[in-house]
Order: sequence, then structure tokens, then C-alpha cells
Amino acid sequence: MSVSQAEWMDLSAAAQIIAPGSIVLEEYQKEITDALRRNSILDGRLNYTPATGDFSSYFEQTEIKEGGFVDPRNPTSTPVSNARVPRSAKVKAITNQTNFGHYDITLGHQQGNFTELQAKDVNDMINGIGLAHGKGLWRGNDTELANPTTVQYVGIQKQITNTFNIDKDGSIIAGIRAKVAAMVGSEKFELRPTAIYIDPIGHYYLEEEVRVAEENNVKISGMSKTVVAGIEVVSIMTAAGYLPIIPEPFITSSVNATDNTMTDYGIVIVTEPWLEYHYVGKKDAYIFQLGTTSDLQQKFVGIKYGCPIAKGASYAHASGKITRPTIVKVG
Repeated sequence: MSVSQAEWMDLSAAAQIIAPGSIVLEEYQKEITDALRRNSILDGRLNYTPATGDFSSYFEQTEIKEGGFVDPRNPTSTPVSNARVPRSAKVKAITNQTNFGHYDITLGHQQGNFTELQAKDVNDMINGIGLAHGKGLWRGNDTELANPTTVQYVGIQKQITNTFNIDKDGSIIAGIRAKVAAMVGSEKFELRPTAIYIDPIGHYYLEEEVRVAEENNVKISGMSKTVVAGIEVVSIMTAAGYLPIIPEPFITSSVNATDNTMTDYGIVIVTEPWLEYHYVGKKDAYIFQLGTTSDLQQKFVGIKYGCPIAKGASYAHASGKITRPTIVKVG
């Protein structure tokens, strides 16, 4: 809560009705209109697991040495060692704070609305942590998990090195299916992607592609609807089966480098069991209430510890761009 400069005002300016025996002053609903976004859709589908330490570590096996055919009457073999690579990621922290001045607390109690406002402000403080967390999952600006250069997460799109592009004249559906087929067709890795996250405007262009095809009597097989995290979404038939297409507003999109009327809308194919969030302490944020200090401020502080990890970043997931005409987002 903050205190703005006081001003004298004419009571008649604040009155809605002034009539014989009646003065009706301005009143407000206690509920505050609030449709603000507070988290990423991905957060509800991540695998949360305790971190192993300040650097959360694990091993990733990157190959299996094949056996060899030999003469059954004269078998020979050579001992081999399968490659197991150590991986680690630095745990990060997100914090937020809200203060309540003694005067505002006292006035709020006198007006009878402080409890509701305090509860909303503290809840919004925690939601603010969730908002930074949700954005950071996709586009945190650090570049290396084990050698941090910033205090932010390494965004999942930065971790994934398996990439693809769908140009302005290319089919979105065909591009998705081709990339999933390339992953499933790997002889080295047994891959089964589980979902596709897409910028909502990229999703619009995908739907337009389907609509135009239907108007031209071109059947796009495999388009259906399913319920994902409480949201009904389109799914598409691929080499990995039906994959839900989930609109995700926090996916990174950027102006096309060669045509500023175009935007490269982000799309990410993921194997969700291999998307993890390594946390310290607990999955959610901690809340601390500090006592009233010499500045007569009652302070609440929230903090969350953890980091996202895309295991198998070079093969189990794919990050792409869909180049299409720019549509300006609301807000």
C-alpha cells in the first residue's frame, strides 16, 4: 500500500446525489476487477523434483555400444563402456515483497476493508513470483545451466538445441509432423514427444490453415479436440500419436530478422516427462512476515528456490519458429 499526496476537495464533487434530506456519497465494490495472468500453463505440467544440492546434478546416458556379429564357433568380444555424461544446474531464486504502512493499516481497519485488501496484496505478491517464474521457464536469459552468468533461469527454449523453422509459406501442420517424425524415427533414441506448446498467435495461424483447407475440401486427418489441464485444445495426429497443441503466451517470439512485418512465433515440441523443475525446500514460494520496524512498515516477503531442466535437450525436445504476419498482442 502506498500513500499519495492529500488534496482538499469539495464534498459536492464526491457526492452522487444531493437532495432534500439525502446526500449519497461515492461507494466502491470491495472486489477489485482483476484478470491479470499469474503463471505459465507449463508450470502445471512440469515434473517437480527435489534438487540434489546448490547445483542439482544427474547423469545422462548418451549411447549404448552395439554388440557385434561373430562366428558362433569362434566367438570373440571387446569390452566397452557406455557414455554417461554428468549434468548439473545452478538453483536460482525469485523474490517479491509488499509493505503496509501503519497509517494505512489503521485506516483500513477503521473502514473495515483492510483484511480483504491485505489478503489480496499478499496473495498478489506470491502471484508475482509465479508470474516471474512462468516467464522465466520459457525465456529466462541465463545461457548455461552449470555456469550461470545471470540470476535468471536458463529458459527452456535456450536449453533446447534441436531446432526447426516453418517459413512464411510453409505448412505449420506439415512442419510439426515432419519434426516429430524425425524425432520418432531416431535409431539412437527411443523418443515419444507428448505435447506441443505454441504462441497463441501461432496457434491462430494453425487454426486458419485448417479452416482454409476445409473450405477447399482438403481433409487434414487427425485434427481433434482434447482436454489438457482443464482447457480444451486442438490435437494433431503425428508419428508419436495425438499430441495436444497448447497455447502458451510466455513462449519467446520475435520480429523476423529480414521482414519487420513478420514475426517468428515460438513453437516447442516437448517430451514432458523429461521437463523437470528442481526445487529446494518446497514446490511453492515461502512467505515471511517481518515485524513492524522503525519505519512503521509491516512487511511480507516471498521467495522461491529452484530451476527448470530440459533433459535430453538435443534430442528429446525441439524448439521452432513459425514465420507469419505480425498480430499485435493485447496489453
